[in-house]
Amino acid sequence: MIKHDFKVQTNWQGGRDEIGTVNGDVLSEQISIPASLGGNGTGTNPDEILVSAASSCYIISLAATLERAKFTNVTLTVDSVGTAIFENGKFRMDKITHYPSISVPDNEKENLEKRLPKLIEIADNNCMISNSIRNNVAIDITPTIL
Repeated sequence: MIKHDFKVQTNWQGGRDEIGTVNGDVLSEQISIPASLGGNGTGTNPDEILVSAASSCYIISLAATLERAKFTNVTLTVDSVGTAIFENGKFRMDKITHYPSISVPDNEKENLEKRLPKLIEIADNNCMISNSIRNNVAIDITPTIL
């Protein structure tokens, strides 16, 4: 078994209306409760970080999957939406939907269209974040080929 630690430090002082920080090897950001949930909306928030982690992991996994499938001239954009719900007195992330847009040369589109359902599945199954939240957060993927 291979093990790797990812370390972050968070800091907070005061109550729910204050601003904290989260810092990692590269990440350095202010955090607060989102304005949409009655907070001050400064910096990012855990919900956005979760969706960002899922989206960035998925795009990297998809890029690697497409590369292994010999699609090397690819441009990817993934729009991701996290849907949180309030249920049984608690907020939780219910679903994350990824909308990957995949641009390939015209002469590769037909081949990609045939193989895309399997490649989408492989990329999701190779994404560490998807594997970590699966069975707790639904993951939907709706691709578009440009």
